[in-house]
Amino acid sequence: MNPELEASARADNDRYVLQSWHEWDVEEGERRIVLCVETALELRPGFPGFDSDKLDVLIADATDMMHASPSPIDAIRIIPEKR
Repeated sequence: MNPELEASARADNDRYVLQSWHEWDVEEGERRIVLCVETALELRPGFPGFDSDKLDVLIADATDMMHASPSPIDAIRIIPEKR
């Protein structure tokens, strides 16, 4: 199945990204732009509610966001929902 069609067919409430933003990581004068993605998904394997298929979808969505950004993004950071 085409992942782009699959993503476009999902309703907004079926997506796993709560919010996203960019951060800079600066180390020894080198700057990297990081796409931070907050999610309510359980990210710890072995814990109740963890679903590797849902995590794969989240990673694919975040990667699509990274490629669609007009500025170059060097990395993705997935962050658990702040409660």
